[in-house]
Amino acid sequence: MHKVLILGGSGLVGSAIIKEMNKYSQFEVYSTYYQNPIILNQERNFKLDIEDSNNISSILNTLKPNIIVSCLRGDFNRQLIVHIKVAEYLKENGGSLYFFSTTNVFDSDFSRSHSEDDFTNSQTDYGQYKIECEKKMIELLHENACILRLPQVWGKNSPRMRELLNSLNNNKDVIIYPKLFYNTNTDVIIARQLCYIIENNLKGIFHLVSENIVNYKDFYYELITRLGFNDAKIKENFEEEGYFALLSKRNNEFPKQLRFTNKEVINYLVN
Repeated sequence: MHKVLILGGSGLVGSAIIKEMNKYSQFEVYSTYYQNPIILNQERNFKLDIEDSNNISSILNTLKPNIIVSCLRGDFNRQLIVHIKVAEYLKENGGSLYFFSTTNVFDSDFSRSHSEDDFTNSQTDYGQYKIECEKKMIELLHENACILRLPQVWGKNSPRMRELLNSLNNNKDVIIYPKLFYNTNTDVIIARQLCYIIENNLKGIFHLVSENIVNYKDFYYELITRLGFNDAKIKENFEEEGYFALLSKRNNEFPKQLRFTNKEVINYLVN
């Protein structure tokens, strides 16, 4: 039995992970929230305030998890303090950390897409924070820190999907980037991939992405059309260009049902 603590369980990815892990008898799932208790995990919620540096230590010492999954959001400096405390706890008591990171760790170079072993370099505060956190977690936990980098994440009820549908239903501009190439994933697939990684004790850095890269404009046009909006107001922005995309050298470590294309992401969203 694994006692799992999900940091940030009320968000899109965190909620999907709770729902997926609750299907498995070997996972005893707990989660943290900041404002809204998590209905899926109502009896196993901990309120986490990252402004209080002692809060996370109290939760860890009370619960004693051996797996921690981080989908945490909030102030970057405060998050870093929380993650260091988490890593120090796991280092002392044993266990593994699964840390969700982002494409932004490569956002200083749009000339190409990046794989797991590429050097990270970012020009944004968000990307720089994620790089620092990745380095700290690996430094403290070595192979017991698993880094999971995500592309653009979609879900049927995700903020991104709600924003798109709101714009379409209210005849507002949908901004797209014809010169940008990227890839995607869904909350549901990410949760399944994480469970597979834990079950099979896989280590290191993973890019949890579609097997292909797609043009931003093409993805949005197909999604919008298949949602039934043939007369949507599209505004093209040519300022962003290049590859804001991840490649994975490790996709073959997943079974066929956990490997997918961007078209399959659209299929999921419209069905």
